[in-house]
Amino acid sequence: MPKREPADLSDKATLFQAYVDLINSERETIWARHNALLVANSLIVGALALSPTALASSRWATIALIGAGLLISIAWLLITVHGWLAMRRHAEIASAFTSAHFTHLPNPFADITYHRSGLWIHCLALAVIGTFILIYLGLGYVRVFHV
Repeated sequence: MPKREPADLSDKATLFQAYVDLINSERETIWARHNALLVANSLIVGALALSPTALASSRWATIALIGAGLLISIAWLLITVHGWLAMRRHAEIASAFTSAHFTHLPNPFADITYHRSGLWIHCLALAVIGTFILIYLGLGYVRVFHV
């Protein structure tokens, strides 16, 4: 069956809006996950920092908390990278659609500013995740090997 093109500008605009909604939904999901995992990691680091004497008596509790935090952080890293890749794929589809069907209008997804700002935000989010990974590795080294 041959591909059917949208009949008029209204159909094309509706389809473009669906792409934009999908991109915005993915963006909101990324940040909701980011915020939830930031809180989870902050609670674990807080537990490690606030109860060093309680955890000093139980080496396994310390290892378990640090291991859980490290596991959550690695999952957070992978989820974030894959979420940004999915959002980027949706933006590329929207950009190609805009270029093909709305040649008389500027393409908001083809602009270098759109991609550059996304890169900076992505790098900063990864830096936050990397900081937690380094905290867990540092705490693991100090608490496990120097107790």
